[in-house]
Amino acid sequence: MYRFYFSIFKRKFSNLSFHHPRTDTCKTCDLLNIKIKANPNDKESKRKLDLHHRQAEKAMNTMKEDHCLSQLPLSGTCSISIDLQQVLSLPALTHGQMFYLRQLSCYNFGIHVGDTNKGLMHLWHEGITGRGGNEIASCVLKTLLSGFTKKQKLVVWSDNCVGQNKNKMLLFLWIYLVTKGYFQEINQEVLMSGHSILSCDRDFAHIEKRKRVEKCEVPFDLVRLIATATPNNPFTVTLMQAEDFFDFKAAADLTLNTTRTKISTAKWIQVSADNPKQVKIRETLNEMEAWKNINVFKKNVTEQSIRDMVVPQLNCQNQIKENKKPDLRAVLPF
Repeated sequence: MYRFYFSIFKRKFSNLSFHHPRTDTCKTCDLLNIKIKANPNDKESKRKLDLHHRQAEKAMNTMKEDHCLSQLPLSGTCSISIDLQQVLSLPALTHGQMFYLRQLSCYNFGIHVGDTNKGLMHLWHEGITGRGGNEIASCVLKTLLSGFTKKQKLVVWSDNCVGQNKNKMLLFLWIYLVTKGYFQEINQEVLMSGHSILSCDRDFAHIEKRKRVEKCEVPFDLVRLIATATPNNPFTVTLMQAEDFFDFKAAADLTLNTTRTKISTAKWIQVSADNPKQVKIRETLNEMEAWKNINVFKKNVTEQSIRDMVVPQLNCQNQIKENKKPDLRAVLPF
């Protein structure tokens, strides 16, 4: 019977396919769909849902256009997308006892370069430090200072996670880079929550697929796995060390006043070398919206003081909780 239905489906309905149900859905879509399902005549909810989908689609199309434009031979813009992968746990053992043991959490921060369609991965574990805004900004700084691009305009696409990708630590980094002369202009643009499918996510999918068939016991195994996850276009993997992380929060607290910027609601942030102290903010990705110009420098802070500033090293601390350590010791023989 199964073979009969299978043959009919493949022959008569070749344009249809099945997919796994989505697990990371948009809360706005879910809420509006529930309202419409409860009341099919709710025109207001239908209008809001349609507008929400149009805005999400507009953001995705804009990101794709930026990546395509950056690939043009005479383009002066470098387009990247940034994101942190879901926690990778080690060791990948299969015996029954592992179900009850806590594992080592490893963090992989990805940067996808739209110009070259290249994935750059930054790996560390909780024994070195955590995964907050300082760590994300440090990974971005390490890549941008590696000289992978000579272009003067940078466009950064991220999701709407305030704690990691949209905060004063990254804002200070953009100001620091333009003041130092690495870029003439930096734009950070944010996809809509629940609809933030970045190029990094596709890179992470390749890693997850490879991890299901290959066992990793220590972080060095993850480095090898990530580097070979896409043989035709291999990822560049950087194993981050404690000295690679900087305290951007301390630097931002010392120099910037971001109260008026309302970064949590911003969808487009622009910093220019012509006037680094004045940050431009838009709450949508609509180019017709007027910029909000906000002076973020504290009193007595100048461009020269930012230019001469040495960002302090982050005081990295072991984040492994005491109740997890016995579990990690238990798996050492394996």
